[in-house]
Amino acid sequence: MRVAGLGILSGASGGPSDGPSTVAGGLAGEHILAPLIASQGSATTDQVRVAAALARSTDASLHVSDPVAGGDAPAPGPRADLTAEAEERILDWAVERVSPPGPRRVGISGARTLARGILGAVERHDVDTLVVPGGSAAGLLRRGLTERLAVHADCDVVTVAGNTGYERVPSVLLAVADGPHSGLATDVAGRVAAENDAWVDVLHVVPEDPPDRRREAARACVEAATERIGRPGSTSTWVLEAADPAEAIVEQSQYYGLTVVGAPTKGRLRRFIAGSTTGSVRREARSVVLSVRNNR
Repeated sequence: MRVAGLGILSGASGGPSDGPSTVAGGLAGEHILAPLIASQGSATTDQVRVAAALARSTDASLHVSDPVAGGDAPAPGPRADLTAEAEERILDWAVERVSPPGPRRVGISGARTLARGILGAVERHDVDTLVVPGGSAAGLLRRGLTERLAVHADCDVVTVAGNTGYERVPSVLLAVADGPHSGLATDVAGRVAAENDAWVDVLHVVPEDPPDRRREAARACVEAATERIGRPGSTSTWVLEAADPAEAIVEQSQYYGLTVVGAPTKGRLRRFIAGSTTGSVRREARSVVLSVRNNR
């Protein structure tokens, strides 16, 4: 069953401004899917809350399903609006499905079958955005499931990792680059920040003592993201010099309620986000982390 979102943000129907071409991709579409594949109630709560926030901010429908045991979230009411009360009912249903975690554990072959089932659901239901748990919070399955879904899903993917505890977000750290996922990451951060009236720091990490051309490109990148967010009174830019971008993001994450990163395409930052190292991400990040991948 699908739950219609409410477009409660000021100007939400128009979406973010296009911004310069250095910010690629974007959050769009009508259908968001959150499959319950975590073994912890806290991870499931964060996953559903993030999915609900994105559904409201884009006026999209939300579909929460249990691909392990079967079943969909119950209808919230006659109008099918994603109100706060409806969200709480869906959350209660979702947490009940994953507790206790023991009976939901599956082996490697079962994980492959489950991945195929979720990818098939994405195609059948014309899903635009898939929201999944990551890190050790998704202890139900082998670590590769989340990465497999992110790489092969024919839709955008938002992975919820880092510390658990997504609820009220006072501030957002948006780490951007000029890769293919930066526009989607910017839209996700901007939507969440607008819903929570939160401050956004747009961060781009450069090597230590970079050449002037590299500095200029970094400034253009953060300024493009800021323009796209469209909340100049609540957004600031930051170019940080650091030897290791992953370590720099982890270090700064402790000062924010939410950290948003675009899934990288190469290098050590890719290993920071990729499924093979999501356990270390969860241990080191000091806030909830949304890793965003643009597959369209």
